[in-house]
Amino acid sequence: MKRIFELVSDDFFTLDKHEILSTVKASEGRTVMAEVVVAAPPLIYGVSGPELAATFGADMITLNLFDFDNPFIAGIDAIDVGNGIGDLLRIESIIRQNRANPDYIRNIKKKIGRFIGVNLEPVPETINYPEGRKLSAKNLEKAKELGFDYVLLTGNPKTGVTHKTIVEGIEKAANLVGDKLIIMAGKMHAAGEENIYDPSILRDFVRAGADVVLIPAPGTVPGMDQDTARRQIEAIHELGALALTAIGTSQESSSEHVVEQIALMSKMVGADIQHIGDAGYCGVAFPENIMALSIAIRGKRHTYRRMAK
Repeated sequence: MKRIFELVSDDFFTLDKHEILSTVKASEGRTVMAEVVVAAPPLIYGVSGPELAATFGADMITLNLFDFDNPFIAGIDAIDVGNGIGDLLRIESIIRQNRANPDYIRNIKKKIGRFIGVNLEPVPETINYPEGRKLSAKNLEKAKELGFDYVLLTGNPKTGVTHKTIVEGIEKAANLVGDKLIIMAGKMHAAGEENIYDPSILRDFVRAGADVVLIPAPGTVPGMDQDTARRQIEAIHELGALALTAIGTSQESSSEHVVEQIALMSKMVGADIQHIGDAGYCGVAFPENIMALSIAIRGKRHTYRRMAK
């Protein structure tokens, strides 16, 4: 069994759900996930956000604000795009082509060479939100068909996502795609409601079918210290799931020293996967901070290996 930082490009296409989870577990808290806003123009001309995050050490790339009804990734699907009528028509044409392409995400994986997942948001029915970004049976089936490795059920700011809607979403996802896709779930921040501190709620996530449960990393949301995070992760591990700590509070744009501190605290409390959010420049964390997180939890040796592979 390879550890995640030992994987090469071909491995990202051949491992199934259970093998990926085993690889993460075997890596002993040294798996890096980066989140990227796919609609944002690239930070570096000609290099998309997902490519940049992969280059600086991420093993897993989570696409945020990906719209299944209008699939488009800035910097990959189009590089020179402005705001003119001609540019908008060109984007519409690209989106139509992407909708008709069953290998759209598989082709992105070939380009990036990493595991790719997508945020799906179990927003309450009272919230007006784009259908292509909601957790729904249609979008779950599309995620499976397109070749995503995992779905992450969470909530962007002010979406009103609650632990109840997350549990309901996990159950739906487990029934529809749980045989193929890794199901991750949790809240990085309050998302317009309340933060989750009660370990029993996290146990509910696992019992509902989550393979990986997300919690805010120590030092991110108010009150999330190491003791609180450790209790939460122990509850997750007790039921056999993996734990993911997330930097989703714009601290991904803090200094490298802050990111390193959060990374080490997360490792000390037992995180299996460490996530760094998208609030840097242009929908991706500062590339140096992705690398700093990776070096903090697995050293330059394995970070450079991941960057090179």
